[in-house]
Amino acid sequence: MSKKTLDEKTIDQISSKLAHLLADTFVLYVKTLNFHWNMMGPHFYMFHKLLQEQYEEMAEACDDLAERIRQLGKRAPGSMGEFLQLSCLKESPAILDQTAMIQELEAIHEEMVEHCHGLIQLADTSLDQGTSDLVVERIRFHSKQAWLLRSHLEPKT
Repeated sequence: MSKKTLDEKTIDQISSKLAHLLADTFVLYVKTLNFHWNMMGPHFYMFHKLLQEQYEEMAEACDDLAERIRQLGKRAPGSMGEFLQLSCLKESPAILDQTAMIQELEAIHEEMVEHCHGLIQLADTSLDQGTSDLVVERIRFHSKQAWLLRSHLEPKT
C-alpha cells in the first residue's frame, strides 16, 4: 500500500515502530559483531562464521528498514545516539564467555520476534502489506537464528 492510502496518524505509528525495530536491529548488529570479534572457546571457528552470517544479514536488514521508513515519508534514524535512545537492547558486560554470548544472542533474537509481532499486527490492521512483508522476513530471520543458537546450548532438563 502506498503512503497516500494511509492516514498520517497510521504512518506515524508504523514509522515509529519501524524506527524502534531499526534501532534494535542495529544494536543487535553491533553486539553480534562484537561477539564475532571476541569469541573464544572450543567452537570458535563455527561461531565466528555463524555470527558473521548474522551480522551481514542484519546490515542489509537495517538498510531495508530505513528505506521502508523513507517510503512512508518519514526520516529514518541514523546515528548511534538515536539508535541507543530508541532501542530496548542494552550493552553486554565487558567480558562474556562463549556460552554466555550464545545465550544472550539467542534471547535477543527471541525478543526481536516478539517485537516484530506487535509491528506486524499494526501493519496488517492498517493494510500496509509492504511493511507486513518486511516484518515477516524479520520474524523468519530472528526465529531461525534463535533456533540455530539455541541448538548449540546444553539441553534444558
